[in-house]
Amino acid sequence: MTFKKSPTRLYKNPERAKIMGVCAGLADYLDMNVTLVRVLVVIGAFMTGIFMFIIGYIILGMVLESKPLDLYADEQDEQFWKQTRNAPDYTAAELRKRFRDIERRTADMEAYVTSKKFRLERELKALEE
Repeated sequence: MTFKKSPTRLYKNPERAKIMGVCAGLADYLDMNVTLVRVLVVIGAFMTGIFMFIIGYIILGMVLESKPLDLYADEQDEQFWKQTRNAPDYTAAELRKRFRDIERRTADMEAYVTSKKFRLERELKALEE
């Protein structure tokens, strides 16, 4: 079964893998240090039962798709999607703010283009030529 590549999905990362790339994939997805994720997994395994963690790790290693090499267009695209995964509400608020700013600037341009001052300046430039 193959999945459509999506920047919001969890992938395993075999490029940074020690065993199967599950911890590296989690670190990429959560935008955390991969060493910290590995340490947390080992601590969690010892605290809750190594057997269950090994089975879960193997299942995730077999089920998760490998991270596509062309998942992000560039570094800025990658940072955007990581921020979106970590704080989707903040990102939505930021987008609303940007759209309000664009709408305000567009309204300012419309007001200027339809003003008498713009027509007068355009006519003066035409006279100069």
